[in-house]
Amino acid sequence: MLFIGIDPGLKGAIAVNKSDCQPSGELELHVMPVAKLGTKQQIDERVLVEMFERLKLEMTYHKGHIMAYVEHVGSMPGQGVTSMFNFGMGWGLVRGILAGLGIPYELVRPQAWKKVMLAGMPKDSEYHVASRLWPTVNWKPTARHKNFHDGWVDAALISEFGRRRYGGINASAT
Repeated sequence: MLFIGIDPGLKGAIAVNKSDCQPSGELELHVMPVAKLGTKQQIDERVLVEMFERLKLEMTYHKGHIMAYVEHVGSMPGQGVTSMFNFGMGWGLVRGILAGLGIPYELVRPQAWKKVMLAGMPKDSEYHVASRLWPTVNWKPTARHKNFHDGWVDAALISEFGRRRYGGINASAT
């Protein structure tokens, strides 16, 4: 079973959780693929389609199942109209590709997955929870980066939220 967690922003990410109802399993992390369009960036739908097709083919070959969980976010105060339009366009693109490939998905509000995955933890403890669940994962995109990749962390936790939800596992145990 594959559980895909998706943080759909331009600086977001995709996490493929191959835990199959066991915590701390194999985790595949991808930055959200982007392409430059003039002076702006947008999600590269070609790369997304190829990635999701590969995962679907892998599951078909192994007679497994695949389920995606897409973070369902809305506008925040102070965000510009253009940035919100671009974010919404990317969010819809991810959903459209999943639907077009026949990959089932669920929309998950940040409040829902954080309530489960960060239960009993202080605010902004996503990295600590993720690094405890997957202690061997390097959360920094390159050796030059000083900070962890927020998108990777969120996508991984969304995928684990989905795994727990799908498997009926006690969601408060981290």
